[in-house]
Amino acid sequence: MKKKIWKNPNNLNELEVDENCLIDNRTGERFVEDENGIIRFIQKEEIEGSNKKSTDFYNSFAPFYEIGQKIWYSFFGGEEKARMDYLNYLDIKENTTVLEVSIGTAANVKYLTRNADYYGIDISMGQLLQSVKNKNKYKLPITLCYANAESLPFKDNSFDVVYHIGGINLFNDKQKAIYEMVRVAKKGAKIMICDETEKVAQKYEKLPYFGKPFKNREKIVPPIKLFPENVENIKSIEIRKGTLYIITCNKK
Repeated sequence: MKKKIWKNPNNLNELEVDENCLIDNRTGERFVEDENGIIRFIQKEEIEGSNKKSTDFYNSFAPFYEIGQKIWYSFFGGEEKARMDYLNYLDIKENTTVLEVSIGTAANVKYLTRNADYYGIDISMGQLLQSVKNKNKYKLPITLCYANAESLPFKDNSFDVVYHIGGINLFNDKQKAIYEMVRVAKKGAKIMICDETEKVAQKYEKLPYFGKPFKNREKIVPPIKLFPENVENIKSIEIRKGTLYIITCNKK
């Protein structure tokens, strides 16, 4: 665990490294790194609302997620090409500090430079356990955290790049998550959010099992209006024939 980057997600207190845990010296609260190397900032019982519905789905699907993704991406020229459709917008340079919000199985990091310091958070423990397997298999330089995107466990101005791919459409509080991504980004940092468009969601919701997270949802609109004022160069585009939206900006 590295020092000077961690914040108690429940308040503004800085966390100190204490062997295999992070400790809030003001309150005594401790956040432990478990046997899988995942730092736990939340408890399963704390997850509710839309977050719980999507998390239950991803936990159940986690062991089969990567197989499903490979099949899906085969329609777009293979997994590497399909992932690079959006990863190319990041422009991650060597020796930078990068945060992926909702890291899933860490499959994106496999296609990015290894000479960077990656942090990944997710609210699905099932997905994080798959991340651990990929981290070990591919020797990925990632610190993994069980945490909520709407209350990130990092101090202000900590990351050179912050990105999120897939999932924000189903968040409890999209604006709060976006504000958190901007908060932890450094001045000038690249921020990217990517997810399915309404056109895709309408097809998903009709499917058995896979449609569960999309039932009774709000209409999907790229959340460009939810960004705070301290960003610039904000752009919104659609790729893959209008099936994915990408929002990029820089922190002022």
